Amino acid sequence: MAFLILSGPSACAVDIYAAGGCNFIIDSSCLVGGAGSDLMKYFESKLDATVINITGTGGSGDAWQVRVRKSGVSQMQGVTLYVKRTGDGSGSGTVSGGSSYVAVETSDTDFFEGSGDRTDITVQYKVSGISINVPPGNYSATIIFTVVDR
Repeated sequence: MAFLILSGPSACAVDIYAAGGCNFIIDSSCLVGGAGSDLMKYFESKLDATVINITGTGGSGDAWQVRVRKSGVSQMQGVTLYVKRTGDGSGSGTVSGGSSYVAVETSDTDFFEGSGDRTDITVQYKVSGISINVPPGNYSATIIFTVVDR
């Protein structure tokens, strides 16, 4: 399973840039108990699979919110993709929320919020619901992060 990361257009002067993504290689080594058993319950990326930068704010008091959605999804029945923020990054202002997994849907979902310019905010991915009943193949989704000036 592969993910391509895109930055969405900003709603105002605040800009977002996201770089990274992940691939999950699911093979016989992922079987819970060897041949004839099911796959592990979930798969997680590395902690910094994607790095997000928020720039162009009006200073440390300029609040913003990051939203996430997916598109171009290869349909896999019962499979759910999640994201969570694993690092605060650095810079002026603050960042909060998103430290627990959030399901990524095809419409915008609130992810985390903050204020001021922040760089190197790290993101991790998790996929659950993959089973031996899912046909072999390559499945992918494009993850889109959008920042909204509040």
